[in-house]
Parts: sequence; structure tokens; C-alpha cells
Amino acid sequence: MPEQVLVDTSALIAFFVQSERHHPAVREYFLQHSNTQWIILSSIFDETVTWLRLRVSAKQSIQIGRLLRKEHRYIALSESEDLAIWEAFCRYDDKAWSYTDCSLLVMARRLGVLNIVSFDEHIRQMAGLGIVCLP
Repeated sequence: MPEQVLVDTSALIAFFVQSERHHPAVREYFLQHSNTQWIILSSIFDETVTWLRLRVSAKQSIQIGRLLRKEHRYIALSESEDLAIWEAFCRYDDKAWSYTDCSLLVMARRLGVLNIVSFDEHIRQMAGLGIVCLP
């Protein structure tokens, strides 16, 4: 089974949008880890395709959305996962973590996939909870 990583919105946008600051770093990371299976949570998918629609184009957001759903491991969050994410969001009220950030934390732990490709400082703050922020 290939190595798996959760992929955050910041990494997806940097990967697909060449003008993004982290584009070279994320492209290099995935070139070096070409057999890695991307895990795309529905919360991340939502943020990514919405961002692309608003800042790039509807056509590209749909093309990339189709690719993310077909070529990668797409996980629609269940009701019980949603409740666990809400509980984490409430528990870590001393942090500026978004609900989406908490979805990555909860699902990383549930899936046993603690590596998250992200350029979000909030994800880096989760290191004490076992999260490994890449690259």
C-alpha cells in the first residue's frame, strides 16, 4: 500500500496555481513522493473548489474537483465524524483553528495518517498532538 497523506487546502491551491508562493515547494515534494496517495476530505474539497471558482475560474474549479474526486482518496465526512470535529473545534477554543483545520486533526487521528501536506501555520501548531506537517 502506498504512503498516504492528508492534503490541506493551502497545499492544493499551491499545487494547482503556479503563481502561488508555495507552488515550487509543493510540486517538488510531490515529485519526490510520486507514489503517495492523497487523501482529500470533503471539508478541504469544499474550500479548494470554492477558492478556485472565485479566484481562477468555474471551469478550472470543476476540472480540478473532478480530478480530486476520481484520482485521489476522497472522503465525505460522516455525521459521527462531523460531531467529533465540532467537539475538537470547541475543545481547542484557545486556538485560532478553523473548523476545517479541526477536520484535518480529527481525521488524521481516525485514519492513522498523521502526515498532512499544508502551508497553514495552524496545522504546524498541531505537532504536539502527533500531526506531522509537510513538506
